[in-house]
Amino acid sequence: MHRLSVSCFVLFFFISGVAFPEDTLYFKIHFVYGSKPKHGFKHMEPAYFGGIHGGHVYMEVDRDIFSFGLHNNQWHIIGHKKNRVGRYRIDTNLVWLGDTGKLKLTTISIPITKQQLEKVKQIEKTYLLISPYDYAFIGMRCAAAAYEILSRIGITKPRSRVGVITKNFYPKRLRVKLLKRAKKEHWKITTQEGRPTRKWEKD
Repeated sequence: MHRLSVSCFVLFFFISGVAFPEDTLYFKIHFVYGSKPKHGFKHMEPAYFGGIHGGHVYMEVDRDIFSFGLHNNQWHIIGHKKNRVGRYRIDTNLVWLGDTGKLKLTTISIPITKQQLEKVKQIEKTYLLISPYDYAFIGMRCAAAAYEILSRIGITKPRSRVGVITKNFYPKRLRVKLLKRAKKEHWKITTQEGRPTRKWEKD
């Protein structure tokens, strides 16, 4: 009976997805939370783009960290088909990496196959050369762009461009969905608290 119980426990451990093999490949989604300076700290804290509903979404695969965002601080109210001001970029100067006193952060590590990894890297290469869409307030921004790439490799449900935008209007909407999925499928979630001089967005 004891041997049977141990066997059942080991079987559940692996089926539930609590542990993944050491050679598992991951597509990491890094969410920097929206925030604004706390009262009394406005003299030392900057106002970030988007404020409490802002933040940013970074994607990481095979040690490359990239994201979709502003270019030369330009953006449109509604997306333009020809005059695109948004850009995909490789992010190298990230203040939140390894610094637990700076920005509030949640990282979700999504297991992927070798085929999905190769597809992401091809998408990354193509999008870095030319953006497939404009950066616009009512349009594609970092969260919608991340969802679009996740859908292209089969992680999230494919949607129309309008559906991608409305369902992922700002980072929190995408983050809440992926956190719920992560807890269900036992994806790894890591968090870091932001500095106390700012008011941070909550999940």
